Amino acid sequence: MKATAALGALAALLLIPVVASAQPAFQPPPPSFQTPSGNVQCRFRQDTLRCDVLDRSYPTPAEAAGCSPAWEGRLALRPEGAVALPCSGAAVRNDEAFVLGYGARWIVPGISCESEEAGLRCTNAAGHGFQASRSKLDLF
Repeated sequence: MKATAALGALAALLLIPVVASAQPAFQPPPPSFQTPSGNVQCRFRQDTLRCDVLDRSYPTPAEAAGCSPAWEGRLALRPEGAVALPCSGAAVRNDEAFVLGYGARWIVPGISCESEEAGLRCTNAAGHGFQASRSKLDLF
């Protein structure tokens, strides 16, 4: 009886490291992602989330009306401050980027995005952000 109890205790102790090591390590989010449609593509670099809306049916927002050449659907969001609508800069398009499925979140310190059927919604720590899709752009 003592041998059975000792073997049971030993077996339990041997399982502890296995159970503890089964916890996933922290995984940072991928630096580039896209919506399931591929129409909104984003890249996070140097504390800024840059997103491009590739196909848009809404008019150019007033904040970007002065762009020359015409505004190309670029958005920029930092952990603090309002959304910027850059007139120029390298496109972030990457058709191989991670697909952020509907209902999924992408989070880095100060910025979070959620993929929804209505579009991509990104918000910063200051409460500013955007919801972007093919048919509309809301800045807040």
